[in-house]
Parts: sequence; structure tokens; C-alpha cells
Amino acid sequence: MDSIYKALTEFESSGLLLRDFFIASDSHSLKSAYLALNQAASALTEEEWLAVEYDFNALFVGPGKLKAAPFASVYLEEAGLVMGKTTLNLREFMEQLGLSLNQENNIPDDHISCVLELAVLLSVNARQSTEYTEAFIHYVNEYVLSWVPVYCEKIKINAQTAPLRHVAERLSDWLDELKTRVSI
Repeated sequence: MDSIYKALTEFESSGLLLRDFFIASDSHSLKSAYLALNQAASALTEEEWLAVEYDFNALFVGPGKLKAAPFASVYLEEAGLVMGKTTLNLREFMEQLGLSLNQENNIPDDHISCVLELAVLLSVNARQSTEYTEAFIHYVNEYVLSWVPVYCEKIKINAQTAPLRHVAERLSDWLDELKTRVSI
């Protein structure tokens, strides 16, 4: 699958940079991912980076109730729980396309990082196959757009630091571009 990523468009590369940010697992990967999204962030002080890390954890990781849970099922399920029917439906959709998640990170299939990566993968493949074009359009319209805009708003409302608000704006802009790509 690595070879598929050699011919990415700027839009697709941007999606993967966002993926990397949302899947950051420690302060080093968070800082690295954010610097890839915004080179001007290199001017942030250590104290500011600590505030960003705290904000990231409060929004997406925990402990405690997440201010902007990064899981589709939280937004699409009545009970708002992770790993619900929505997650299983996504897994079934991927299986129909012959895809599965690398379980290396032990995150649910409906985590925003997985959602972004699948959108990029479908975008890349849609350029070569009508099967993927239809799957890409369906995935974006029926799944991504049904919850990610609300997720972006949750981040914007609850973020305490400028970098997290910046990422929410980047994700919103990326979604706008994604919408245009499936409406062509």
C-alpha cells in the first residue's frame, strides 16, 4: 500500500498530515505533526507546547469526558458510545472493498485519523477505478459529512489554544475541498 502514496495530490497529502496530527500519541509526535501543518508554530515556547498538549488531551484523549471525541459513533449513535453499530458498519464497508485497519495503534475504526486516511485512500484509487469512485462518493456523502463538520465545531468551541483552533480550521477547509471533489 505504500506505493499508492507516492503520487498524492496536495489535497491528499494535507489529509494525511491531518491524520498524523489526530493520531499523535505523545508530545513529540504531536509537536512534529503540528509543525508539518504549520511551520510558523516553531516559534511556540515550551510552555505554549505544554498548553497545546493539555488541550489536545482534554479534547481528544482524556482522562475524563472528551470535549471533542474523535470517534464517529459518538456523534452518530443515540447512546454516543464508541464501537457501536456505526463503527461496525464502517468496518463492513472497508471489508467490501478488501480493506482493513492496521491494528498497530489499537484505535477504533471510526477514529478521525482512520476516517481521514480512508478518504485519502479512496481519493487516490478513485482516479483509477469507477468502483472506487462510487465508494469514495458514498463514503464522503453518507459517512464523513454526517459527523466531521460537527466534530470540527466541537473543537472550535472547546479548544483553549490557537493551534487546536487552527487545526479545526484546516480540517474544515479540507472538508470543503473534499465536498467539491465528490460533487464533480
